Amino acid sequence: MKKIVFYSFIGVLGFIVVLLTVLLNYRPHVPQLEKYGIEASLPSTGNGLIVQFTGNTNILISDGKTSILTDGFFTRPGVAKVLWGEVAPDESIIKYCLDRAGIEQLDAVIPVHSHFDHAMDSPIVAELTGATLIGSESTANIGRGLGFPENQMVIPKSGETIQLGTFKVTLVKGRHWPYPDPEMRAKLLDREIALPLIPPMNAFEYVEGASYTIIIEHAEATVAIHGSAGFIPNVLNEYEVDILFLGLGGLETMDGVYNDNYQMHVVDALSPDVIVPIHWDDFFIPLKDGIKSRSLLEKVLQGMDVKKSFEMVEERNPNRKMVVLPLWERLNVSEIRRKD
Repeated sequence: MKKIVFYSFIGVLGFIVVLLTVLLNYRPHVPQLEKYGIEASLPSTGNGLIVQFTGNTNILISDGKTSILTDGFFTRPGVAKVLWGEVAPDESIIKYCLDRAGIEQLDAVIPVHSHFDHAMDSPIVAELTGATLIGSESTANIGRGLGFPENQMVIPKSGETIQLGTFKVTLVKGRHWPYPDPEMRAKLLDREIALPLIPPMNAFEYVEGASYTIIIEHAEATVAIHGSAGFIPNVLNEYEVDILFLGLGGLETMDGVYNDNYQMHVVDALSPDVIVPIHWDDFFIPLKDGIKSRSLLEKVLQGMDVKKSFEMVEERNPNRKMVVLPLWERLNVSEIRRKD
């Protein structure tokens, strides 16, 4: 009898392991990734304004003289570490990704907010590339915990414009996507990192700080990086951009009223010709393995459905071009804006 119970337990445990493996590794098909995917018809010459996507909300913008990177999140610890362990920047992974992206020198690294999947690596990236770290007081405390020099950090006021070489950069304070889970909202949103954060650390110690829309103006084009699917009504009304990098993560969990308001106060307010979705990929997967959409497990447990979030944006913006950027590839802005 004991043997029967034992082998039954082993069988059930094995079934659970197999089921979880399938749910973690199966990726529901997202046809928009092919529909809106773009590749450069010609290699970037390095002349003019270029952009490069390196996962999540990492966007490089450069004109060959001045280079700006948002976030610079490359370590991408696995889900087990994030939920039950501790996280820390992995310098070897960061160096690999910078080398893979061809990034040697930067003028600024700007996290969109201070959660681990945005700002954890930012000070290391800034140190390795000689960049200034720009962000909230919480982002500065992530830098201080890693020994980043105080004189290489800038904490701008919301709406303040900073001149960075050939670019004008404005950080406009907004709001993070409101997690449906009240416990997650209480842990991670509307909180500051009050003291230097010294890793390794529980991922949930990387609280929001301030969430920004980053407006980057250049003679060739104006772009906005809006990293999270949250908004404050009317704060973006005075700005207009050519390309909007629009955070989709979590949008699919919200109702139609929220979606309408999000797009009215972000997309309609900024009036872009082109929308580039960001924050849609699974940031627990190492970049060396390529970029993948969210797993079936996240869809089952949290309602995360990349296909649905794309549909919510495309249905409301039939007259705007939508583009999905390839990983690692540098594209001229003129290529992205080109009318099909």
